[in-house]
Amino acid sequence: MTGLRASYDVLPRELYLKAGKGAEILYWDKNTKFCGVCGAPMKLHTDISKRCTNCGKEVWPQLATAIIVLVRRGDSILLVHAHNLRGKYYGLVAGFVETGETLEECVRRELMEETGVRVENIRYFGSQPWPYPCGLMIGFYADYVEGDLHLQRSEIAYGGWFNRDKLPDIPGKVSMARMLIDAWLEGRLAEGCGG
Repeated sequence: MTGLRASYDVLPRELYLKAGKGAEILYWDKNTKFCGVCGAPMKLHTDISKRCTNCGKEVWPQLATAIIVLVRRGDSILLVHAHNLRGKYYGLVAGFVETGETLEECVRRELMEETGVRVENIRYFGSQPWPYPCGLMIGFYADYVEGDLHLQRSEIAYGGWFNRDKLPDIPGKVSMARMLIDAWLEGRLAEGCGG
């Protein structure tokens, strides 16, 4: 037996996604035993909702929305190794969306906070469930505008600009980070304006 995170690059993608959804539902069930309004027991109402047995309050699984962004500068991309990453591989800047913030504002804020870099042409790439414990990872790519690299040491252990010929170890193929990096390597990210 192994945990969900350890199965990340072992299970086939479809099986991993099903296991992730199951893990999210179990997490939600465990953390919604009692009503947050009156404290009475909650009872399953539908496959993905519960209702309070006393006041009728309904709850559904909540998602923590996060962004991840690939930043291009000429023929290189910005890669970082966050303190929370296991292993020696480098990934992309990522972070949680704050209340009252758009996805694009989050991209700009996270990049500025963690690296000191400003970007333009922010473009949507794709999304994926991120069941750690209940998230949605939304991928973007953007073009570097300015800023010297100043890593936020409380979040990032090390980082830098890397070109195609000298990439460090990168995440496994199931991750949004790897999907973005592979799209860049294969020339599938559009050039131009936007965002």
